[in-house]
Amino acid sequence: MIASVRSVYGDTMVRAISNDNENNANEDREVTFTPSRATKMLPLVRRIVGDILSLQASIRIQSEQLQEIDSLPSTIQLPDYQEEVSDIRSSLAVEQARLDACLSELNSLGVQLHQPFSGTVDFPAVWNRRPICLCWRPGDAEVMY
Repeated sequence: MIASVRSVYGDTMVRAISNDNENNANEDREVTFTPSRATKMLPLVRRIVGDILSLQASIRIQSEQLQEIDSLPSTIQLPDYQEEVSDIRSSLAVEQARLDACLSELNSLGVQLHQPFSGTVDFPAVWNRRPICLCWRPGDAEVMY
């Protein structure tokens, strides 16, 4: 579990760094997180992460289907297979766009995904003037690490 800093008033304080990479007026804005504030964001983060994991699984399955169909050169010219490939490619494009939207939404909250993404989310923060990450994993009730 991550150590935290107690203020004079007894509140646990962790100062988070904004992850805004866009060139706008909010670029220098800092967001302040406490572990409890990060935990309060979890209902939304859980929903977004759930969507991301589902979309990643679906995209992986569809990509594998396309690879298998593409490896069958004799049947790929048949109209039924061409229609199926077209449907899979369309679905894949729609789901990739949805995945990109989910990732953008998560980034707009100021949190980061672990790479490769396993569902774990980092809340960038500063503790004792050092960058740290408050981490949450799917299944955790609160931000604990």
